[in-house]
Amino acid sequence: MENIKYGINDRPTLVKTIPLAFQHVLSAFAGTLSGGLMLATGMGMNSQETALVVQCAMLICAFATIVQSLGIGPIGARLPIVTGGSYTLIAPMVALSKNMSIGEVFGSSFVAAIALTLLGPLAVKYLHRFFSPVVTGGAVLAVGMCLMGSAFSYMVNLSADPANEPQIWLYVGIALFTLMLTLILDSFTKGFIQSCSILIAIIVGYILCVFLGLVDFTEVGTASWLALPRPVNFGFGFKFSAIITLCVVHIATVMENIGDTTGVVSGVEDRLPTKQELMRAVRGDGFGSIFAALFNGLPVISGSPNVGIICMTGVGSRFVTLAGGIIIGILAFFPKFAQILALTPYPVLGGVLFVSFGTIAASGIRVIGMSRMSKRDITVLAMAIVVGIGGNWASGSLSFLPSNVITLITGIPGTALTALILNMILPRTQADKEYEAKQAEENARLEAEAEAKVAAEKAKR
Repeated sequence: MENIKYGINDRPTLVKTIPLAFQHVLSAFAGTLSGGLMLATGMGMNSQETALVVQCAMLICAFATIVQSLGIGPIGARLPIVTGGSYTLIAPMVALSKNMSIGEVFGSSFVAAIALTLLGPLAVKYLHRFFSPVVTGGAVLAVGMCLMGSAFSYMVNLSADPANEPQIWLYVGIALFTLMLTLILDSFTKGFIQSCSILIAIIVGYILCVFLGLVDFTEVGTASWLALPRPVNFGFGFKFSAIITLCVVHIATVMENIGDTTGVVSGVEDRLPTKQELMRAVRGDGFGSIFAALFNGLPVISGSPNVGIICMTGVGSRFVTLAGGIIIGILAFFPKFAQILALTPYPVLGGVLFVSFGTIAASGIRVIGMSRMSKRDITVLAMAIVVGIGGNWASGSLSFLPSNVITLITGIPGTALTALILNMILPRTQADKEYEAKQAEENARLEAEAEAKVAAEKAKR
């Protein structure tokens, strides 16, 4: 790829790795802390329990990111993936907590995560031949399109009523300033400065907000210097109905994982992920989710903003995301320093996310372009976009359906599942079959090359 400065297995110097890693740290912080906060609030936890869950969310993010970046045997993608708590699981887990203890919810999540670890890779193994560029590219496109709304929410500082918000134009101005600075640094600079364009834009935006009086450091003063996350804080129990519910929702997280992993691999190496890479990525999410259940947190999923950062900055090294995971892990034990990063103003993040999510959508379009775009491909893609992305924007019209069904048929999961099912059942022409045969040969070659790279890395160590 023309823009890529560091490939998947490249190792930048430590001096360069740390600032490059902080781009991922800062983008992951907002989502990680917000996910933990929404889970704790929804479950009715007190302030001390909420603080523990938020702290554990950071540790979970760190652990799962390290596993995905480094790999442990067959677990972990060995790709530049940053993980965070899955927002898809918040609503089901909150709903379950109303009818059972919090410990039983986390215990059931533990069992569901084991099922994901064991069964998710098997699903990928036997369905991989149907993961055409239209299916996986459609999933990547859905990631960018469905998340764009959150960038606008961040731009207005998550205001519930922007029209009556006194400082709305200040928030919008800060977001646009950060957006323009990011674009200028990315387009008119070169080398290391360009690679750090997102980090520089966030730091400058943060400092600007401090001078404008939009950052309140009171919470930094009250935060502890050192705190140890406590596992199984709410006890552990199991409910069969809860296990089944969470297993069903994990179908959605598998599809999200495939979309994000495709975005990473196509962005760095201009190819689709191999079957083994997808299996290890799903297995890594499952293993991270097991850890999350033990540490009072949400099951994990690969972080979508991370995909945009890689595509935009050209830094695709898994050792950079590994460093990011280590940094987040250290901060999990030092709440005072973590709080400084957690105070990054939402409008600043919104400006960066505009670029990030737009880049993800563009990457999806590029992946789709790898296909023949036959009449069949167009039909598959068209229906996937209407059902998934269209359903995401019109979810209010589907409120008559159970929430778990809406989760599966709209947004990223709905786009990917619709494309996958149609790609499996629609008839193929002879030209389609010939193209797929060539694609299968190419995938086999790429898989062999990827495994050879892994073996070479092991030999070096």
